[in-house]
Amino acid sequence: MRHMPTLTEVMTAFPVHVDEKDSIAACAEVMKEHHCHHLPVLRGHEPVGVLSTREIELARQPGTRTADLVDLTAGDLCRQFDSVDLHTRLDVVLDNMADQGEDAVLVMRQGRMAGILTSQDVCRSYAAWLKDHYLPTDDPEIA
Repeated sequence: MRHMPTLTEVMTAFPVHVDEKDSIAACAEVMKEHHCHHLPVLRGHEPVGVLSTREIELARQPGTRTADLVDLTAGDLCRQFDSVDLHTRLDVVLDNMADQGEDAVLVMRQGRMAGILTSQDVCRSYAAWLKDHYLPTDDPEIA
């Protein structure tokens, strides 16, 4: 029987995060600096939501006053999040993400955030799996 990857093999462990009081501009800068599209939003050590580039882009749409945008915080724009236990089977997590249309879930261990699993994490993992299983490793023509 083949090995099914675990959640810990695919997720981003101990992701960069922001405080709920951080400005949207600061959050956008963190995303740019760390090349990520999702940020867990914390109140102290407790997760309160997930902020994605999608929420920031929506807030910047025409019609939003610049003054309103300056005053917005991560806590204002973050969305509710689904969370899963670190030991949940990866296939169960992915089925639930697909069924609920979620692009990220927070991974918890004993009530504390241990990581985040995003659609980008899943795509990278699946691409690696495809390369391992379908590309020859001894062909000098393959770059």
